Amino acid sequence: MNTTTNLDSPHGTVDHPTSSPHSSGHPPGIGSRLLARWPSAVGLLALIANASGGLDSHVTAMIIILAAMCYLAAAALGSRRSGWVMLGVAVITVVVAKATGLDPTATLLAMGAGFAVYGFLRGSRIDRRELAIQSLGFAGFSAIALTAMMVDPLLAAHLAATAAIGHAIWDVITFYRDKVVERSLAEFCFVLDFGLGAVLLLTAWNLIPA
Repeated sequence: MNTTTNLDSPHGTVDHPTSSPHSSGHPPGIGSRLLARWPSAVGLLALIANASGGLDSHVTAMIIILAAMCYLAAAALGSRRSGWVMLGVAVITVVVAKATGLDPTATLLAMGAGFAVYGFLRGSRIDRRELAIQSLGFAGFSAIALTAMMVDPLLAAHLAATAAIGHAIWDVITFYRDKVVERSLAEFCFVLDFGLGAVLLLTAWNLIPA
């Protein structure tokens, strides 16, 4: 049985036939299925790491800006594989910004704006429609996240949770569209984003301790 694999191209994806790892007709075992869900496991670990000491609305808002920036950067570079790379770059940037006294959120916003400009300057070498979608998404999620950073704690929790759950929906759409970033990154982001939003809401509603 044949299936297809998607490769990066300037105007979207190109399908090339490849042989299926299960061409013998045998269904994958439970071990293979669990292994295939490694992005969810990594996302859960990231959620635990961020929520273990009590979840902060400001940190959640910054994570959503970071996630939206990674999607935008991948669209600007025209490479789905670059999403994971940009995630690593963004995390390192936040750490360095904190260590040097820079504002991590402002740094991420500057990076996002820079990638948007760079992408549009590349013209037809990338999918400008996808870049426009990700640019609008980055602007929208950043606006909600920034607002959450400037209001009272209860409203901040609800706004940050809205941004997180909203981006989780964005992750699901990205996963099923199978564009912009690899599905593994979209799956990882969904688990982290939805988890952050849910924990924030439950904390704000006093259903779990802060």
